[in-house]
Amino acid sequence: MSKAYLKGIVQTLKAAFQLLQINDPLRLAGATAFFASFALPCILLILIQVMGLLFDRRSIGKQLFLRLGDIVGKESAHQVIITLRGFRGLAQTWPVAIMLFLFLLFVSTTLLKVIKSSLNQLWMIRITAKENFLQSIMGRLRSLIVIGAAGILFLAGLMAESAHAFLGTYMQDLYPGVTFVFNGVFTQLVSLIIVTAWFTVLFRYLPDARPDWKVAFAGALLTGVLFNIGKLLLRRLLSGGNLGLLYGASASAVLLMLFIFYSAIIFYYGAAFTKTWSEYKNRPMQPLRKATFYELADVEITT
Repeated sequence: MSKAYLKGIVQTLKAAFQLLQINDPLRLAGATAFFASFALPCILLILIQVMGLLFDRRSIGKQLFLRLGDIVGKESAHQVIITLRGFRGLAQTWPVAIMLFLFLLFVSTTLLKVIKSSLNQLWMIRITAKENFLQSIMGRLRSLIVIGAAGILFLAGLMAESAHAFLGTYMQDLYPGVTFVFNGVFTQLVSLIIVTAWFTVLFRYLPDARPDWKVAFAGALLTGVLFNIGKLLLRRLLSGGNLGLLYGASASAVLLMLFIFYSAIIFYYGAAFTKTWSEYKNRPMQPLRKATFYELADVEITT
């Protein structure tokens, strides 16, 4: 890797930070965290119900909340479980269950609509024509497909863990002293692969412009690395009981909100990097048919 190439990467990282800074990142991340706090239980419930058609629903739910607990802590994951139980308690009859399911779809896709709007703002994309009802439905359907991709990646993670269990036993027999290191490296590597794939899908298909696959992957990889680093740091800094002294019984909900807020900041920085990287590599994004790019310019008004 040449010195000029490294210098270009550093300049691109700085340009991404500047792009994020002028787009009011606290507002973007705050809005995303607010909607995500409502949408997360809905998304998990949809994934459990859909994947429960193919696999054991109880096992899928257990694995989902184990993964969530690994990220945000057991107490925060338990808060989400309580919310899900409340939803299930409402669905006593078929009409209510159908209305509840439609509500869950609406809330889940609204979160992705908020993220899409924020990505369009960062990438300076605007819609040239007003959406009609059919286009709005198709947009929410695309959001559901993105949610479905999360389910597929979750199943891929479970398959990787099965392979990990087999390889771990094999490594324990051959090299008992390195099993702990192997487990840690394997876990972080699988996590990085899954979140990078997820962010690649979001950058590629959610906004109203299509970045090149390599550009989307580069942005997603940076986002995935920062996400995993933040996950480890926040788990150590915030799950030690200090929040409990400050916020009492609501500490688990506060921890969940803080993690979502941090994740949103990192995600939007990765999106800003994706744009600046596409410009650096001279691989411009392609707007969709109903969208176009715009530029901001200072205008002097004389009276």
